[in-house]
Amino acid sequence: MKKLVGNTEMEDSLRKLDKLTQEEARMAAAENMRITRSVEEGVQVVRCEVEDVGKRVQGVDDKVEDVGKMVQDVDERVQDRIQDVGDNVQDVNHKLDTVSRSSLPHYSPIRCLKYPIGNQLRDSLLRWLSPSDPSVNHNIASKVHHNGTSQWFFQGSIYKQWNSVGSLLWIHGKRAFLFYFTSSQFLIISFS
Repeated sequence: MKKLVGNTEMEDSLRKLDKLTQEEARMAAAENMRITRSVEEGVQVVRCEVEDVGKRVQGVDDKVEDVGKMVQDVDERVQDRIQDVGDNVQDVNHKLDTVSRSSLPHYSPIRCLKYPIGNQLRDSLLRWLSPSDPSVNHNIASKVHHNGTSQWFFQGSIYKQWNSVGSLLWIHGKRAFLFYFTSSQFLIISFS
């Protein structure tokens, strides 16, 4: 027992272990401080970069706002020009109507001519631009049709062969145009 009691090795070992533990804790704290400092420096760098980006975005915002103002200014000028053109057209229409009504006598040969003036000109142009009625062309073609026309073709072997197969047949010739439809067949004859 004296050996155990007088033996200080254990106490020395425990003290050394305690010192090592304290040293390890100090080293860990120093490492934590180093990491914290580097993180803080990184955050500071990022913060500076974010501020720089913020300044650039503000500059872009200012430029976009300037462009928006310029576009609005151009739009207002275009609207003013359109209004001016509209006013000029109205003025010309009014003057033409006034001239046609007041300055020309009722028996004037100019009045008898079919030159549209003012609103008449506009109406005439709108009628001219409107699509034509296809029935007019059909009626004209029907009136000039002669019985027996192209019978030689419809009784020929090419037509009969096509009619039995039911595919597309295109014939090109001179001065006529004909469409032929059945439920399953389509024939185009184009003569020019």
